[in-house]
Amino acid sequence: MTSHPVAFKGIRARLVIANDVSDRKLLDEKQLSLHATLRQSAMEWRQTFNAIDFPVLIVDLEGHIKRLNQAAEEIVGWDAEEVAGRDLADLENSQPWKKASELIKSICDNGGSSAAEVKDETTGKTWAITLYLIQEFGSVGERAILIAQDITKRTELEASLRQGEMMSLLGSLVAGVAHEVRNPLFGISSILDAFETRFSDRTEYLRYTDVLRDEVGRLTVLMEELLEYGKPFKGDFYKLSVDEVITKSLRSCLPAAEVAQVGLVNNIKDPLPKLMVDRRRLSKVFVNLIENAIQHSPSGATVSVEACEVHEAQQGWVDCSVKDCGPGILDEDKAKIFEPFFSKRRGGTGLGLAIAERIMGEHGGKLIAGNNPVAGACMTARFPLPPEEEMVDA
Repeated sequence: MTSHPVAFKGIRARLVIANDVSDRKLLDEKQLSLHATLRQSAMEWRQTFNAIDFPVLIVDLEGHIKRLNQAAEEIVGWDAEEVAGRDLADLENSQPWKKASELIKSICDNGGSSAAEVKDETTGKTWAITLYLIQEFGSVGERAILIAQDITKRTELEASLRQGEMMSLLGSLVAGVAHEVRNPLFGISSILDAFETRFSDRTEYLRYTDVLRDEVGRLTVLMEELLEYGKPFKGDFYKLSVDEVITKSLRSCLPAAEVAQVGLVNNIKDPLPKLMVDRRRLSKVFVNLIENAIQHSPSGATVSVEACEVHEAQQGWVDCSVKDCGPGILDEDKAKIFEPFFSKRRGGTGLGLAIAERIMGEHGGKLIAGNNPVAGACMTARFPLPPEEEMVDA
């Protein structure tokens, strides 16, 4: 209702206008309700978008970032306001952003979607990248949804399963061969013993018998390692401290170190957490690692053993490292250093590290090959820390 002053035939009066606004009021109420619903939907969408635990970005087809969720912010290291409008290539020259930039260029040519897997050599992570073109009603311009998932654990598990199957088959094969070869090898050794006894006074034969004895010894060691490699895992786990096993292994390797004139140092000062391990099999791991370090160290050098507790990806680990002062591991050899029969040392069987890695896999751990910052190789046996309720005393 409105009132306006007017003059009618010289008389002052007021014009009162009354309008029926029932429909407009109802419309305003509907608009307010619609706005509230839209605000609620927008808030729920943002909460859902940020609740996704892997990086999700909305980008245009030129690679400019329009929006990203909280998981993407954590990886990028910038807030959403800082990243909005930037090019994917500006984030870092690393994965998964580098590969994502390449996928955006090809998304229009392959039907509106594109996917790839890529490994970041810097961090060691493997990413599954998927790009979907947004073509639904309401989209502003041509945009795409970029999803990057960290599939490192999955790829490691798949590789571990493939390797486990291959190692199981190979272990059965070499064990069978070792059993077949061991009998004729024993016969050769027995005949050589009889020959040396029969012709002990013939010194001119020594240069032949000594060579035969050395070769029989090498074959015997090879057969023992083949049998060890192919031995089925029984899983006799007990709770004990790894540093006790390391101390005994160092003591077992002292004779070899004295012959090579290499010092052995135990740098484990603090007691390590007790783990579920197979005492005999685990001792084989450290003996192999220490002997390998001795063989690659020059005379007068030192082989040291260190250990510490680390935490990565919400998992606790115990790292036991054997460090030598040798030439170290070449980059091209790291990928095959744990393969059976691979050896850079003359006279080596190439099974020591393969056996150690297999035993570590039986313990749910892994063997990591690397180099020291200054010089020499560093072999790290990494053991997972199990929940306390699963521990059983020896």
